Amino acid sequence: QVTRSSAAVKTLNKPGKNLIEEATLPATWSPSPELIQRLEARRQHLHQMCAKEGLDQPTEQYQINAWEFLINKEYGLVWCNVFKAASSTWLWNFNLLAGYTQDELLSSNKSPVQLARLVYPRPTPEELQQVMNETPAPLSFMITRHPLLRLVSAYRNKILNGNPIYKKLFSSIYSKYKKLGPPVPRAATNGKKPPKNSVSPSFSQFVQWVLDEVASGKTIDMHWIPQSSFCTPCLVDFTVLAKVETLREDANYIINTSKIDGIIQPKVINRSTGETTEALAVKLLCQLSNSQMNALLDLYRVDLLLFDYDASTYLNCSTST
Repeated sequence: QVTRSSAAVKTLNKPGKNLIEEATLPATWSPSPELIQRLEARRQHLHQMCAKEGLDQPTEQYQINAWEFLINKEYGLVWCNVFKAASSTWLWNFNLLAGYTQDELLSSNKSPVQLARLVYPRPTPEELQQVMNETPAPLSFMITRHPLLRLVSAYRNKILNGNPIYKKLFSSIYSKYKKLGPPVPRAATNGKKPPKNSVSPSFSQFVQWVLDEVASGKTIDMHWIPQSSFCTPCLVDFTVLAKVETLREDANYIINTSKIDGIIQPKVINRSTGETTEALAVKLLCQLSNSQMNALLDLYRVDLLLFDYDASTYLNCSTST
């Protein structure tokens, strides 16, 4: 149960001003047979698709990517942090497990990732495999999200809201993709109006820029890189494949199974305000040309396949050009 009120919503004292909402865990909880069945079905589906795609064994091109894993040995937890998939919420949880107090997290000028990496060094693939092979085995998990919704969420948060880190890219995107139409008015951030006449790249401009970056062989930004290459789930046997779409139940399973329910004070961090991501996605994805949509589906093909997501909603609404 999540409550939202003026008293319940705070902001982290750092650039970006993350919204923090109070949340409560159920007093008693046990996994339903349906939940256990669903989690196991996800694992089985992923194993089958990995084998079908030839990704179940490491190759020169496909190796374990341990860079974004956080390992908490005290509580036997291993998490691959997928950005734009409840990452802020679980960084909060992992920072609490590491011993930070709530007040320290609220007042720090360091980002949650910076705080986390002070206590959770980035593991090497060998270190990750060693922990995964320990007895008893850790509870390892990643949280996935529909790749097209994750892309839309990243666009809203990083581009449409004029995130300072990304603003330096805007002028080059405008000039390179003028033919895709004008830029769009910048969106309000956490209810705060943007500067007068400020603009951001349109979704079509942003998508074409992403696609061209991929085509030129450049490293894809962590907020929209395919999740299947970010966490390499075909080579890491995750205990739980959680999903943003079913996160309340999935998170309860992780929290209660690992027995951290008495330690963390759960929060919901950075839930989008205003229009839902799902509603915005229909609006934005339907503005894309068929060629752009097909290129996105190709970029995220393995994500859609491994994590069993359906993109048919967005297939027939794009423009013909």
